[in-house]
Amino acid sequence: MEGPETEPLTASTGCIQGNSHAKIAAPQELYSEEDDEDILLQAVVFVEDAIHYRSIHHRVDPRSLRLYRLYYSNWVQWSMYAVISVLLILAFFERPSSLSYTSDTQLLFNDRNGTNETSQWEPPCGVTESIELFCLLIFLADFVVKTYLVGKEKFLKSPWLMAYVAILVVSLLDWMATLSVLCVIPVPGTLRYRPVLRIRRFLRPFFLLQNSSLMKKTVNCIKRTLPEIFAVLLLQFLHVYFFTIVGMLLFSEPVGSSAGGKNSTWVPVDRSATGVSDPNFHSLWNAFITLLVLLTTANNPDVTMTAYSHNRLYAVYFILFLAIGLYLLFNMMTAVIYNQFRGYLQSSLQGSFFRRRVAVRAAFEVLSQQNKEVELSTNSGGDCVRVSTIYHVIEKVSLPKAAERRITDKLGRDMFGTYNAAQFQAVFDLLDLDYEVHHRPPLPAFRHSWLQFLQKMIAHKYFEYLCCLVALANIVTVSVLLTIEYDQLNATNSDLELLNFVFVVYYLVEQCLKFVLLGWRYYRIRKTYIFDALVTLGLVVVEVMTLVEYGSPFSELDQKDKVETTIELWDLIRITNILIMFRLLRVISLFKTMSLVLSTLLDLIKNMRAFAGILVVIYYIFAILGIEIFSGVTDYETFRTENLTCGSYQQLNYWANNFNDFASALVVLWDVMVVNNWMVFLFAYKDALSTGWAQLFFIVWWLVSVVVYVNCFIALVLENFITKWDKSNAIKEETEDEGRSRTLSFTEVRVESVHHLFRSGLTEPKEEEILEEIRQHQHLEIKV
Repeated sequence: MEGPETEPLTASTGCIQGNSHAKIAAPQELYSEEDDEDILLQAVVFVEDAIHYRSIHHRVDPRSLRLYRLYYSNWVQWSMYAVISVLLILAFFERPSSLSYTSDTQLLFNDRNGTNETSQWEPPCGVTESIELFCLLIFLADFVVKTYLVGKEKFLKSPWLMAYVAILVVSLLDWMATLSVLCVIPVPGTLRYRPVLRIRRFLRPFFLLQNSSLMKKTVNCIKRTLPEIFAVLLLQFLHVYFFTIVGMLLFSEPVGSSAGGKNSTWVPVDRSATGVSDPNFHSLWNAFITLLVLLTTANNPDVTMTAYSHNRLYAVYFILFLAIGLYLLFNMMTAVIYNQFRGYLQSSLQGSFFRRRVAVRAAFEVLSQQNKEVELSTNSGGDCVRVSTIYHVIEKVSLPKAAERRITDKLGRDMFGTYNAAQFQAVFDLLDLDYEVHHRPPLPAFRHSWLQFLQKMIAHKYFEYLCCLVALANIVTVSVLLTIEYDQLNATNSDLELLNFVFVVYYLVEQCLKFVLLGWRYYRIRKTYIFDALVTLGLVVVEVMTLVEYGSPFSELDQKDKVETTIELWDLIRITNILIMFRLLRVISLFKTMSLVLSTLLDLIKNMRAFAGILVVIYYIFAILGIEIFSGVTDYETFRTENLTCGSYQQLNYWANNFNDFASALVVLWDVMVVNNWMVFLFAYKDALSTGWAQLFFIVWWLVSVVVYVNCFIALVLENFITKWDKSNAIKEETEDEGRSRTLSFTEVRVESVHHLFRSGLTEPKEEEILEEIRQHQHLEIKV
């Protein structure tokens, strides 16, 4: 590490020093025997609270702290997530189960009436319920431990814990009610049975939410953003409603027309001789739904053609509608959600940052109290903590390796020094560091001048350009051959087979030269080199298999045709060229913007646990609700019709898209979320239930998943990209100012968590606020 972040801190001048010289302690002198284990345990727990942004308001007696560390250990937390996953996955197996080869009700109907009679497997009553009971008992134990650790007072102030116990009670009561009727109830008027309504299935996602503090923060931020979202949605609603009324006046003709004056009678109208009559605008609700779907462009230009064919000027109506609603109001909504959600999330993360500062200061205070007892502080110097004690704490804390390395580099090896509160805080500020400087090791030394020249050529940046150019040329030639010789690719001695052999040999030589001339230490710190090595290894393995099965690509055709093979040549060619396509990704590293976009995507994957969890929650709840409302209503047996309407559910053969089980319900929700052809589901389920209220389910799902969730996700993507871009530019300018050679080191910008995204916008809390928070700790008895 370079720069001030890694320079060892000098000991506080206001604290007594063990030696005026920088004496390095021997290994056996590293830790003081005077360190009290209970005090160290408190400090260790507080530091771990700081790492994970947890509150320090919990019991601090030794027995409780050991239970606390056990509860928050990795294996216990991962076990909790495993139990939550099992509970959520039960929806695929319990009635109605998803254990069938297809969800297509037409195929299932044909199978039942043919020779291959099949039925959807349903688990016996009590099987999935037993697993569910086990999970609920685990959650009950989790609640008891949490409540014990935080104490009764914090429990009564925590709405999440109060909701936790309420949902557990409701779930257990509902579980008993399900077993009391043997899991099913009869369908009125038939001899069939259907699963009983299980309210607890709607409550299961809560267990996922309450187990993640970041997920709870995100939910609270979305909830606080809803008023602003509703304001823009109201404007959007008025926009759609206004154009609905105008559309009904423009495109709907009455069923009859007046033949004369006031006393004339109504006669039938020949619509071909009068104004346009669009059936989509014959009722207020139908017109509103049509325009709402048009707002997502799912039915454009289909719904515009009737009016547009009658008069080209009617296109102005639809253009204005989409220009205002789609390009102005929707983009305005994205801006509002980004601004408000980002602000609320940053405000929430400010509280997490405050908890980290409080936890670090609490660790310092308990350690300095120990030092007071052994008289390591003076009246003029203030509270201090020994460096050896800090090392002792770090040894016991579960720190990420990178953070531990940075902290030990900053502490140095002066074990007899002492740190005051500001210096102690500065040490653990390295937890917030969101970039790391990697030092490139020296290249191997060679005696021969030709090897030195070759090494210099391989290490030059233009050689990377050459490698990427070769990879690009390989892709171009493969594309050309796939286009002009696709039917002959399965034949031996094809041009593509020869081409693959030549390029694979080149890639192997290239990787060997890099490995030998640059050295393993230099080779392994370049992620692009490792990626190339893995792809090249796969190419070599496949090419060796090709040589073993079919011989050399330059051998005679007659000899190769006589060889009996177990692997099709086309399969090997396909695998080879798929790997070659992956190798083209190395080009990304040469372009800053492309590299930054890719790293942003990778960071999003790492930091999307909270957002992915919320997506699971909304999908789960709506899927269960859809099953309860729409299960069986679009079955082929009852919903088929002889008169097929173009673009209808029946005509498009959407029989596999239904709510008959959990898996198929998730697919329908995904199809609606994508919004392409989602009007098919709107009208199909309206017809199946003979009520327009069925369409509200899909409209609400569209609002929640697309309008709210997707826009919040866009806000996170924008913030991630902007943060990495600004940080990369700042580090680049700092590096250029320092004159640091790019050949000696390079800086990697990391976004380890959502907290890092907003770190630059967080304000440092005042010391008085931190100390007041520590004083309010009901279990901690120290003077601050």
